[in-house]
Amino acid sequence: MTKSTVAPLTPVPHLFLSAPDTDLSQLITEVDTLAERAPFLLAMIGADQDAHGLKKKQMREIDREWTKSQNHSLPGLEVLPKGETPLELGEGRPRMPAIIVLFFLVLRGYLGGCKDRKIATQMVDSVALKIYLHNRDCDMPGASTIIDNVNAVSVKTREHILDATISIAKEEELDTFKETTCDSTSVAANSAWPSDSGTIFGLLERAERTLRWLMEYGCVVTMPAVVKRLLREVEQLHKQIQMTCGKKDSAKKRKKLYRKLFKLAKKIRVYLRAAYGRAHTAARELNVAPSEKERIATRLDWIDVDLKNTLLSIENGESRVLHDDKVPAEQKIVSLSDESAAMIVKGEREPVVGYKPQIARSKSGFVTAIIVPEGNANDAGQMENIVDASIQRTGVMPRILSFDDGYTNTAAREKYLNVGVRVVSFSGSKGKNVIPFSDYDNKDYRDARNDRSAVESGIFTLKHNVAFGEVVRRGITNVRAELYEKVIAYNLFRIIEMRRRLQHTPQSCCVAPTSQHQKAA
Repeated sequence: MTKSTVAPLTPVPHLFLSAPDTDLSQLITEVDTLAERAPFLLAMIGADQDAHGLKKKQMREIDREWTKSQNHSLPGLEVLPKGETPLELGEGRPRMPAIIVLFFLVLRGYLGGCKDRKIATQMVDSVALKIYLHNRDCDMPGASTIIDNVNAVSVKTREHILDATISIAKEEELDTFKETTCDSTSVAANSAWPSDSGTIFGLLERAERTLRWLMEYGCVVTMPAVVKRLLREVEQLHKQIQMTCGKKDSAKKRKKLYRKLFKLAKKIRVYLRAAYGRAHTAARELNVAPSEKERIATRLDWIDVDLKNTLLSIENGESRVLHDDKVPAEQKIVSLSDESAAMIVKGEREPVVGYKPQIARSKSGFVTAIIVPEGNANDAGQMENIVDASIQRTGVMPRILSFDDGYTNTAAREKYLNVGVRVVSFSGSKGKNVIPFSDYDNKDYRDARNDRSAVESGIFTLKHNVAFGEVVRRGITNVRAELYEKVIAYNLFRIIEMRRRLQHTPQSCCVAPTSQHQKAA
């Protein structure tokens, strides 16, 4: 019997399309509940969209006035500096509704970047997402539209969204917030692992490429042909240095190669610095639109910073490789793509190029506060910041505060004991030295130390389920915004889980799906 040929994606007729019971459908319901119970969030998102739109409109208006002056339709017109002309948004194309922006903000925290190929496919194929957008009278927006609108939401608004998740947990009595455990973790930046040779080559190559980019805007800068040849030689030396790892007499060979690389890099930097000076002079004489002028000025600033960082990297490399001296961490250039990233070292773990956020966790697993300090901040110095942020968000003075050994801070401990906290526990030898034995051996303190594993489990869940251990965006402000998205998504899943536990429903559900990108459809 012959089988008829059937196209694998032949449309299937559906009278009614129902949303499957998945983590995504539950998240959609929870986001709508969040918006209903905290409608001010939509107003704040709308205000952020207005501010973002006005900023773009302001530049368009400045360009328009400049164009008129070039056409001599307005003789003697002076272009007003930004901020001096009051603007209002007029009627234009319908923008993304605030509730949809809120949803995609949470969805990005749950799944990750909207331009990731796998995530984009999951979103397009998701039945739950199709139904949700249809019922909101919206079409599926493009990735760039989603990113533009979600990125417009300020960190302040994200903080209020996190506040709202905690308010829901308080109202429904999902947690008393009387016990708080704090810890820090490492988050990998969107950056390659640094090396002196790679950093120097990358900075020089980027500066040279940016100088050539300026020519597209009429800022013609001639550079000696030797620059290209010298850059290729530096690139080859960088590759040879990487290949010496693990070979016989590698240290001696590497030192010899580095000496050549430093010499060539200094030559290239001289050529590029001279070209930068000519470009800076030429840019002042350009007659281009203000928006283009601003882009050119920004690129010139980038070139200046790259050339300064090149000199610093050469000096650091000479100290470390040629003279075997240690270079202070704050002087190192650890990332070409993210200047805010730092080398994060925690105990015996592998070093990470990135950030070291502080996290406060409640007894029931809610993240009550997150702080992302600059650099590899000392935990003890961040203790008061993270605890105060948690108290402010929950509005509750905790009965128990628990930390690991790195947070040991006698003055801060006394401060919280004096304002009503009953137990301020530090696990480890340092804590044992500062806490009186009568307290340290007390049952409440023993329980606090034993319960510390809960925060480790919470951080593991964050990293495994919402990819908290790495970020896509760059720059500390953008990284803070991205980590807030992840924590908000995590807290919403935690609300779902705690409701089920309180209702004694036999059906089990994880805090979030078993994999950060599973069950999106």
